[in-house]
Amino acid sequence: MASSLDQYPQRDGMYTLLSDSVAVHNRYQNRLIMLDALSSEVWLRADGRTTLRVIAGDLAGWLHQSTDSMLVAAPMVLMVLCSEGLMFQLDHPVDPPYHLCFPQEDQDAEQTHRSLIASGWLKP
Repeated sequence: MASSLDQYPQRDGMYTLLSDSVAVHNRYQNRLIMLDALSSEVWLRADGRTTLRVIAGDLAGWLHQSTDSMLVAAPMVLMVLCSEGLMFQLDHPVDPPYHLCFPQEDQDAEQTHRSLIASGWLKP
């Protein structure tokens, strides 16, 4: 089994960008969750195509922290986001569905609706 650092985190909730954070809709509990700064940065980078190791390296540069410290912190943040039902991990890169690629405010409503149906989030 691969280390979580070598897996590909994927968002699992529609989201809105705020001035200093991200608001994510938890579809399993039908509630809005406000992410802190670090969680927001992990969330935005979790595109299903980038490993957690690469994300941790990006965060180290962004935060002016050591890469080693981010290689410990990023998996912890990911574990919390996964436990909240906001994210999951993949063993290989996968393109996310349309409705998870962009903030809600940047999405085309018809394309979002089709994506939600195709992904099983909505019934046709």
